[in-house]
Amino acid sequence: MLLRNARVLTCTGDLAERPTDGDVLIEGNRVLEVSQGRLVVEEGAVRVVDVAGATVLPGLGDAHVHISWPLDFFFDHAAVAAAPGAEHALDVAAVVRTFLESGYTTIVGAGATQPRDDLLAHESIERGLIPGPRVIPSGPMIAAEDGLGADGGMMEVATDAASLREIVARQCDQGVKALKLFISGDGVIPEYPSQDVYMDDEMLEAAVAEADRHGAFITAHARGSLSVAMAARTGVRIVHHACFLDDDAIRALEARGDDVWVCPGLHYLWAMVSGHAEPWGMDPERIEASGYRQELDAQVEGMQRLVEAGVSILAGGDFGHQWTHHGTYAAELQRYVELVGMSPVAAIHTATRNLGPAVGLDTGEVRAGALADLLVVDGDPTEDVTLLQDPARRRLVVKDGALAYVNPQLYP
Repeated sequence: MLLRNARVLTCTGDLAERPTDGDVLIEGNRVLEVSQGRLVVEEGAVRVVDVAGATVLPGLGDAHVHISWPLDFFFDHAAVAAAPGAEHALDVAAVVRTFLESGYTTIVGAGATQPRDDLLAHESIERGLIPGPRVIPSGPMIAAEDGLGADGGMMEVATDAASLREIVARQCDQGVKALKLFISGDGVIPEYPSQDVYMDDEMLEAAVAEADRHGAFITAHARGSLSVAMAARTGVRIVHHACFLDDDAIRALEARGDDVWVCPGLHYLWAMVSGHAEPWGMDPERIEASGYRQELDAQVEGMQRLVEAGVSILAGGDFGHQWTHHGTYAAELQRYVELVGMSPVAAIHTATRNLGPAVGLDTGEVRAGALADLLVVDGDPTEDVTLLQDPARRRLVVKDGALAYVNPQLYP
């Protein structure tokens, strides 16, 4: 298949890159060639798709995904956990389809509300039963016995390093690849402040070692600086939130080099603090009690320090609430530009070239040999990153070398 008359944004590393005129030739599930100008091909042997000057960039990715949360999710996790299986499965199918149609070709699970949600969706997508992105599946989140989630209602609970190792091994045996530990609190539940720490180095080291033995990896909910530093020094691969960062946390992340990624979820905090969640019970008093206003300021400053330190950032936004609705995933990139001061290209890299190495996939770049996961959009996202949120601008989504979504308004 040849994508002709494109403006190609390769995302191969140059932060000054702008889309340039070219064609993209795909063979099988990989990019065969990226040209400057037109490629000469044997028309009868190649499917030619004229994209009419649209930008071809790598398919986007989100590293903090809860596909368990349906399109009409209202912050009632218990209701989702108790939903009848058949109805819930249809909700999950609708969510993964929404990710794909939004240009997201890879997602990383950050905790399943019904234990097998990610695994079943992954299997169904791989078998071609439902449309969806590549899913790096998670299982139930894992809490400490004295921490947030310790009631065991929707999380598995570890009491020590040995029990945590057993939980990790069991989830990995079921096919889980991204195991999420809750090692800090979350100010939205005041009795579990964000700066709390619930696990220790021994527990995290045991979890990381066991996951590695199974070819999986550990992610961690870590909002406070102590929990971030612990996650970094013990080998956690993806650190979620990292809202408060002191010098020790920054140094611990820097020391890991290119072996750790921070996934902030900045848009979620911004939406809460900006009042977008108020119609759903997050009134100003609750936001004030959560400490989220201070947390947002701290996270913006911390992200600026991470960028300066060269720590890799992954886009990921905890999307699915009514104030961070499914389908608006690229709003995370907008916040990186508007609040942190990243360039649009740098923000796009957090959802493309940074994600492939984090999950061990040859994705996130438009280059010969890379997996052909691509997004085709009208306009130049390096000038205006918000256009990635506009469904009308999405022409095509290519996944694994095949057309996975075609905009029916543009290609009737």
